[in-house]
Amino acid sequence: MYYEFYIDQFFLEHLLTGFLLIAVTVSLRRQNVSWKRMLAGSAAGAAAVTAFVCLGMPGWYFAGMLLAGTVVFAGTGREEFLGGLFFLLLVSVCFGGVLQALVNLFGFPLLLGSAAAAAALWLAGRCLSRRKALRDSLVTVRLQWEERTETLRGLIDTGNRLEEPLTGRPVSIVDASPARRLLGEAWEERRGFYLIPYHSVGTEKGWMRGVTIDSMTVELPQRTEVVRRPVLAIYEGELSAGARFQMVLHPLHIQAGK
Repeated sequence: MYYEFYIDQFFLEHLLTGFLLIAVTVSLRRQNVSWKRMLAGSAAGAAAVTAFVCLGMPGWYFAGMLLAGTVVFAGTGREEFLGGLFFLLLVSVCFGGVLQALVNLFGFPLLLGSAAAAAALWLAGRCLSRRKALRDSLVTVRLQWEERTETLRGLIDTGNRLEEPLTGRPVSIVDASPARRLLGEAWEERRGFYLIPYHSVGTEKGWMRGVTIDSMTVELPQRTEVVRRPVLAIYEGELSAGARFQMVLHPLHIQAGK
């Protein structure tokens, strides 16, 4: 049995495919790697794959990707190096399955299928990264008002710069429903309230009622932070679709001593 083998086409296909897989890996791991280093790694891997195939050596693709990853992640530290190699091999295995399905089931040309498979992996990885980032940003918050407590999920939002206009104190935002359970009826008459101006993307400027509660306890992964007399703004609605969280924390409210 004989096969036609065009060495230049084979090298170019693996050069482009390797670059796509390295770019996807670097993007998902959020590593700072130049395109020149990624291209050098891809070229080294493609050259190794081509040489191994010509010599009839088994495991040629695996060895080529290992060499490519070594070039790309060399000098990044032991943990980053091993993590980068492992993730590159994992992405390559997933890529092979997606590419095979696109070529065999839908008749995609090889290069177009490679680009589509890499894009699909990148999108899937970004979706998982966003979910992980959201999960890591969620913390348990316990609010204290007189004899009442309310425990809810809070989102740490580093982009929240809301302040009480008179004093400049940081303001966290809480859904109206848990706020009512905590504060009870006619709380405005008993302690008064602030008017806090806000503006969000796609929303006109407006005002939220604010209140100073007795304390707020934030359970962070490595410590528990207690904030005395924090200012909260009451949002008339739901901050998160599906109620994944009921509060948006100001970043200063999770800093020690704030």
